[in-house]
Amino acid sequence: MTNTNTFDVLVVYANKVATSASSKKINNTDPFALAVGREHYSVAYAYFLKQCHNLGLTAAFTTSSDITGPGICKSYWEYKDKKWLKVNEFGFAPIIFDKFLPLRKSLQKKRKLLFADGISQPFSNKNLMSLFNDKLKTFKKLRDYTIPTVNITASTVINSIVKLEKLVSAHKNTTDFTGDFILKDRYGAGGINIFKIKAHQISEITQVLKSLPSVSFVLQPFAKFDRGFKFNNISGYTDIRIIYASEKVIQRYIRTAKANDFRCNEHQGGKVFYVKSNLIPKNIVNASNAILEILDNKNALFALDFIVSNNGNAYFLEGNISPGIYWGINSIEDKVNTKKLIRIIVKELKRRTDEYKTTVHEQEFFEAPVIIPFSPQFPLTTIV
Repeated sequence: MTNTNTFDVLVVYANKVATSASSKKINNTDPFALAVGREHYSVAYAYFLKQCHNLGLTAAFTTSSDITGPGICKSYWEYKDKKWLKVNEFGFAPIIFDKFLPLRKSLQKKRKLLFADGISQPFSNKNLMSLFNDKLKTFKKLRDYTIPTVNITASTVINSIVKLEKLVSAHKNTTDFTGDFILKDRYGAGGINIFKIKAHQISEITQVLKSLPSVSFVLQPFAKFDRGFKFNNISGYTDIRIIYASEKVIQRYIRTAKANDFRCNEHQGGKVFYVKSNLIPKNIVNASNAILEILDNKNALFALDFIVSNNGNAYFLEGNISPGIYWGINSIEDKVNTKKLIRIIVKELKRRTDEYKTTVHEQEFFEAPVIIPFSPQFPLTTIV
């Protein structure tokens, strides 16, 4: 019978980026060795696992492709003695630091399996995940703070544009928007599948929709924000991210887009500058506080992204329940602040683990032990 090794925490990353410890691919020496342009992520997650160890947590790293049952993976990586180690055995943890979003059907199935029957619990808040992963749902819930947004398909282009134009004309700050459009993946992230389309090139919208039939899109007006917020005399498109943990601000940073681009995402070439609270515009502070009241989610980690229009108005762009854990190769500032974020996350993992163990102990004392349901693939395991 195959053994299942029990950990306090499993870090589960999307298999499109990280590589399984069971992979036989050449040069698969660490979780991100084969991720072109993201090889440096391994350094950050090595630090993550070391911080878990320092707080007395047992932890391992695995991928979505390794998921085989509730809280269970078929192989995993460990970081010991300054080395990444492959372990081709089953692993289980009651607490999952989930670094993969249900953006594809395959990931939706894996996520459903991983958290089946409530045996293991995700670190991410499921309500915020549902809200922030859907840009149309975000607009409907937070429309007083967001940019007008409508659903669009290849068969509804004209109707969607008319609907959007009505929303813009009724908006209190109509002059913040141009006649151009932003077509973006409704469930996307990282600045991928976002297109800026000129007002007179409506046929281009249809072309994009038909060329990507598996992607769901929303349509927005293009907001003028290239001169709305200036930092250190840097001109151009800029957004502001505020990261919260347990309803407290833990980090703030500004992202600037690369030349000839409006997307401020780091994966699209954006640069990051960490700032103090006094550099955040008052209207963004007010908007973020109002959004917090609406969300009302305690003990959650998430980020809120904003822009400032050229007229000085603040807009909520989107939320992120899974801020990136990595630092720029040549940025000491980014490294220091990301390490701080990791320590905050690991501290919360420690709190949840202690709470879980206390609950299990009480169940064992008053009722019966908590167990993983038997499966032909896995041994009957008692969580202690």
